[in-house]
Amino acid sequence: MVSCALLYNFTGKKAEMTKMVCMMMNIRFKSVGQEDYHQPLGALLGMEDVPLKEAKADNAPMAEEMLLLHGFGADKLQKFLTALQRVGVGRIDLKAMLTENNRTWSGLDLYEELCQERDYFKQKEEEKRRQQAEDKK
Repeated sequence: MVSCALLYNFTGKKAEMTKMVCMMMNIRFKSVGQEDYHQPLGALLGMEDVPLKEAKADNAPMAEEMLLLHGFGADKLQKFLTALQRVGVGRIDLKAMLTENNRTWSGLDLYEELCQERDYFKQKEEEKRRQQAEDKK
């Protein structure tokens, strides 16, 4: 299986370095423009059973970068993420693997889901810290 990466809202040096790592590791990549944020993930990856939707010019913007990966084994995934760090890409908070469940989601759907998950885990971590601080008293 060919490894693929969809890059949402990547700009400047971060985009250049991410694309360079993809090329070095023989990973196909696509920079997804705002006009395609509503398109199903599987369609953007070329899956024939997931059709593209009609063009839409008024998609909501994303405030952060998001990375969707497909066709990565555990070893290749770890090497890819390590390579991104080594070249100075920095942290990418919103990243996911394509699954049977999310392949028909739009980029905007995935973005919303990842933001909600991150907020949930941040809240749980804050609660844990507060509880630990109270336990020390």
